[in-house]
Amino acid sequence: ALPIYVPFVAKADIGNPAKYLELLAITKKGGLWVGANNLRNAAAAMKRLAAAKTTSLPPMIYEGSVKNVRGTLGKSPYVFEFSDRYSIFDWGQMPDLLEGKGAALAWMADFFFRYLGDAKNWQSWQAPQQLAQLPQLGTLKKHGAAHHALGLMDGMSRCLAVEPVDVIRPDSKNAMGKLVWDYSAYNAKPENTLVPLEVIFRFGVPEGSSLLQRTGDAAYCKDIGLDAAPKAGDVFALPVIEFSTKLETSDRYLSYAEAREIAALSAEEFEALRDLTRLCALRLRDIFAGIGVEMWDGKLEFAFDLKGADGTRGFKLVDSIGPDELRLTLDGVHLSKEALRSVYRGGNWYAQIDIAKKLAASRGDKDWKRICTDELGAEPAPLPADVKKQAEMIYGGIARALSAQYDGGAAFTNAWDIADVAAGFKTIKKAAA
Repeated sequence: ALPIYVPFVAKADIGNPAKYLELLAITKKGGLWVGANNLRNAAAAMKRLAAAKTTSLPPMIYEGSVKNVRGTLGKSPYVFEFSDRYSIFDWGQMPDLLEGKGAALAWMADFFFRYLGDAKNWQSWQAPQQLAQLPQLGTLKKHGAAHHALGLMDGMSRCLAVEPVDVIRPDSKNAMGKLVWDYSAYNAKPENTLVPLEVIFRFGVPEGSSLLQRTGDAAYCKDIGLDAAPKAGDVFALPVIEFSTKLETSDRYLSYAEAREIAALSAEEFEALRDLTRLCALRLRDIFAGIGVEMWDGKLEFAFDLKGADGTRGFKLVDSIGPDELRLTLDGVHLSKEALRSVYRGGNWYAQIDIAKKLAASRGDKDWKRICTDELGAEPAPLPADVKKQAEMIYGGIARALSAQYDGGAAFTNAWDIADVAAGFKTIKKAAA
């Protein structure tokens, strides 16, 4: 049966952005709209949303280390509220707030979802010859990348409206002193559900890359498509794809077989997910190349989409895309969270994190952070003031550059030029030498 929709917002709700966000979510469904088509209704909803000046937010569903999820549980839309908090090394909220970070991340998430979701941006792109015949590329050129973003909320610069997806958190138990996670719920082949994996792509091996910790294993190298163990500074013609856990208390890298098993992916679904990641990674690399920034690696998150005629599920991009998910450099200077990680590497807190994680693993205890703070007495110190200021400028600077190159140039015009941000980090490093 073909559903029929009649757009209507009660007079009492005209000033309530949430009502227009609900309408936006409905417009993405198929069906017949009385009096107008889906696009016109979406445009009208966006116009009314822009006119609504209220700054009220929906109730909190989940408070994360970096962003909050708001809305009514199980009801579209949800709102991602990006904060000025940051997290590194799986620690959660760090001592400092980076002013302006949340607004810049929200803008960039919206930009990347819009850009990758537009089929025209794939039609005009030349894929590497080795990937030119992938069925995923044909889908991208026809429909763009599927994603769950609905758009920024006017007057709430930190907030991105999204379609909710289900999250099935694996149970854990202590089995003979070892922490064991149960992913059996995924065997039911759920749809519109978060894939319990972080999908990591790598174009090379920069300083600090964790890939070097795993490539001593020849079998693992073969699994991810490497003929030999790479060394620092190596670059790859096509992105190398790795998988890690998403919903455990700390990230755990997986073999391809383990990744397929815990997410209950069919062989066809696994290949489709890997190939879609390759294509999105290559497209992102070229976007950043257009502003003079080199992208070394990053991670993407996906949700299972609906089953096709053959019974396999598609995938849609979810969560966020931005400097917190990517490793970016300009003139050899890190313009992502790696700039913050480097401040703490080599210090006592960083060393104690590794010890705490090993102790937790040996005990079957998932709360390694408590071990670090309570037993080892280690917590992160605040950032030096000069580093904090430079870090704040990363986010607005990249958003400004992307806006100028691809999106009309209206965003973050007061932010520093990214070349000046990179130069500032060089000055700090030189002074500390």
